[in-house]
Amino acid sequence: MPNRLTRYELELMNVLWDMGEGTVQNVCDALDRDLAYTTVMTTLNLLQSKKSVLERVKKGRAYVYRPAVSREYMSKTVLDDLTPVLFQKALPSLVLGMLSREKLEEEDINALKAALEKVERKQAEHKKTKRNHPQ
Repeated sequence: MPNRLTRYELELMNVLWDMGEGTVQNVCDALDRDLAYTTVMTTLNLLQSKKSVLERVKKGRAYVYRPAVSREYMSKTVLDDLTPVLFQKALPSLVLGMLSREKLEEEDINALKAALEKVERKQAEHKKTKRNHPQ
């Protein structure tokens, strides 16, 4: 599992997840704020060499960086880290807090309903298995 990433490092990762891959200059150009080229370069090097969340290949004179971990994997890692600390494993508080901040589209609501139905089916199967095979 990669080391915990800072908000700034996640900002750079987000750019690369959206682009697929890019040079330091590509990342600088895609950021919503102005950052020094050398700052971005140093951070991308750290994300590649120390935190192992980026891969780097040389193309011509520049290095091209691409994510070595998916956004979904990193999101799960961050949530796994924060949930016990901030929500003390109170999943409803976490989910309701996130939902209250977002404007949900119908597609999002349907995806959430489907996810809840899947969890309910899984729990029902687990209970059924326990009843049929008591220990």
